[in-house]
Amino acid sequence: MTSWSTACRSLARRPAFSAATVLTLALGIAATTAMFSVVDAVLIRPLPFPDADRLVSVMEANPSTGGTGPAEWKATKLSLIAPGRLEEWSLANRTFAGLSGSYTDSVTDTSGPEPERLSARRVAPRFFIVYGMPPLLGRTLRDDEERAGGPTVAIISEGFWTRRYGRGVEVLGQRLVVGGLGHTIVGVMPATFTSAPTDVWLPAQTPPGLMRIREARFMSGVGRLKDGVTVAQAAADLARVEQRLGEQYPASDKGWSASVRDLKALSIGDYQRALWLVFAAVALLLAIAVANIAGLMLVQLRRRARELAIQQAIGGSRTQIVGAVMKEVAVVTALGSIVGAALAFVLVRLFGTTFATVPRVHELALDARGLAFTALTSAVAAGTFGLWPALVATRGELTPALAQSGRGASAMRHRLQALLVASQIALSVVLAGAAGLMLRSYRNLAQVDLGFNAERAITFHVGAAWDEDRARIGLLQEQLVAELQQLPDVVAAGITNFLPATGATLRYQITLEGFAATEDSGKITIGTRTVSGGYLRAMGATLVAGTWCPELRHDLKAPLNAMVNRTFADRFGPDLVGRHVMFDQYGQPPGNEIVGIVGDLGEDGPAAGRAPYVYACATAGGWPDPEYVVRTRSDPRAIMSAVRAIVHRLEPNRAIFGVREVNSVIAGALDEPRLNASMLMIFATAAVALASLGLYSLLMLFVSERTREMGVRIALGATPGQVVAMILAGAGRLLVSGVAIGLVLIGAVARVLNAALFGVSPLDAPTLGAAVVVLSGVTLLAALLPARRAAAVDPIEAMRAE
Repeated sequence: MTSWSTACRSLARRPAFSAATVLTLALGIAATTAMFSVVDAVLIRPLPFPDADRLVSVMEANPSTGGTGPAEWKATKLSLIAPGRLEEWSLANRTFAGLSGSYTDSVTDTSGPEPERLSARRVAPRFFIVYGMPPLLGRTLRDDEERAGGPTVAIISEGFWTRRYGRGVEVLGQRLVVGGLGHTIVGVMPATFTSAPTDVWLPAQTPPGLMRIREARFMSGVGRLKDGVTVAQAAADLARVEQRLGEQYPASDKGWSASVRDLKALSIGDYQRALWLVFAAVALLLAIAVANIAGLMLVQLRRRARELAIQQAIGGSRTQIVGAVMKEVAVVTALGSIVGAALAFVLVRLFGTTFATVPRVHELALDARGLAFTALTSAVAAGTFGLWPALVATRGELTPALAQSGRGASAMRHRLQALLVASQIALSVVLAGAAGLMLRSYRNLAQVDLGFNAERAITFHVGAAWDEDRARIGLLQEQLVAELQQLPDVVAAGITNFLPATGATLRYQITLEGFAATEDSGKITIGTRTVSGGYLRAMGATLVAGTWCPELRHDLKAPLNAMVNRTFADRFGPDLVGRHVMFDQYGQPPGNEIVGIVGDLGEDGPAAGRAPYVYACATAGGWPDPEYVVRTRSDPRAIMSAVRAIVHRLEPNRAIFGVREVNSVIAGALDEPRLNASMLMIFATAAVALASLGLYSLLMLFVSERTREMGVRIALGATPGQVVAMILAGAGRLLVSGVAIGLVLIGAVARVLNAALFGVSPLDAPTLGAAVVVLSGVTLLAALLPARRAAAVDPIEAMRAE
């Protein structure tokens, strides 16, 4: 009955409606498609390896529940794997097609005109075989290259290949010089092989002596299960192997077991909850947008009642009339989808930068799956905001509309649109409430006292490898820290193995001199860091008792010292200075003498409670690649020129990297809650705006259809204020209904919200009350214009129009 060109002309005659629906639909589709692409890339798609569902992470585990320590530490304690034990597991297991491992390393390449620090990963035998991903160029490692004394080769990443070699195929055969040894480049791995910032993979070539040290746990394990084997079966198999090793080597293996976890689930970690939360918020926003467009469609079809009645009067059936309306809907949907897909492409690229710390974000792209989601979303949206209003508007006979000329309105239509508006308000309450709670949670985390003051402190690394001469590295560290402390603008300088709140979880069992617990022979489970006294002073830590760690020296015969934190002292006695602690894994009597007590530092992040920590006083060279931390009296970045000059004078071939202000490093612990709060706040703002628009369109329809009634009321003595009050009362009833439903929905998802909150209840009355007040103010403000229009009706003109 109506051609596509007629549908386009019909929309062109209503430019405001057409633009509003296309833009609203496009924004909803763009946001939803972009977030679907993120969720699809990170959570839904399998890892980009052949038979990726068979890949698992493997670690050592001490399932002992004894010992004295925080309750959360008394569960299974995971540990990295000793390379010798990894080989034993590989030979004795029955469920793995392959087992391997690796560890991170920072190496300095001196093959170019200037030394360059490279992010490296040292890999055990079978590493690339386990993953099964073919190289982008060249080959992976041969058996002889993976063993101690074998040829020195390297495999580089696609990013490094692009950055250094311009993607030239002649890269194969070129050499990197690492630690004075040339490594021939034999292959290039694609960017999808790892989400970690890795430049080069080097064979670990672990020497036989280190293979025999069973306490040398420093490798992350990875395995490929045999076909049909479950994770639980593999874990039981390795537990059997480790139990036998515990009988054979009781000193190092007794009481230890193995942990096997799905590699994908492990790589995603806590981001799964955050991403699903954001995606749910975006889906709610799209639902609000579709409901809003449905309301606009009802308004438009009501205004076109006379036009539709004429079409019926000249022989058009209901099916033909609905078909004509749906052609217009199809045009709007097509335009909205095209614009939405274009915006989604931009958002996906933006999200790739915004979510840079999210695992697998390098795989993010708007591909065929994303476009298919756009098409499906558009089809569902069209059916919701187009077909349903069209069927409702054409229900029954339309011909009486010719005589009524717009007189009155169907109560059913108003009830349907009122239901849509109440639903929008309810969903807005959910988003606004969740955003407020996330904001409160983020602020609570940001205000947690971490026990130190890192203002004007800067951190950096100086390239050094674990297999280098420790005496040489120790001398460099000792001289560098000593010279830094002599600079006039420096308050303090020192080293640590890990900064606070960076996710480094080191848990050890110790024995405390003079302490006898009733469990586990006096074992105490503690967190640990290796530090110099200058580092603690640079971090603004508080000395509670005793003295700081001694100055950094490379003296292997010097007595071992340690400091403990206040929580340790509170639990195990204030008279700790002078007593000894012995680390069970590698300590020898008498162990480390406690020389001081330091205030609690938030080592485990702002959301974690304070736990007992032992700070082993560092020996220069003991940790080859530490975090150097320098605190200054002025701009800390200004000190880096002096740092580079000192390092260049001491060791010209050492690269300096990882330069960051300490506060920015610590702030990284808040990336996820900041993301949750900011994204939900954006979506909540958009939801409130859409809900307000929906209420506005409903009330404008109400006023336009009841112009005569308003005129009669005014003619009979109603004041403008009474008319305004009547309109606002109707808006208030919708608002109250929507808010009530929204609060019920928040209660229904309280458990999900609670898992993502810190220091605030998901039913926190002040936060939810503030969200309701803001939403109420905005929606009632949207109702004022229709109310004022009703109050300004001229009774005579209203009667004459009828």
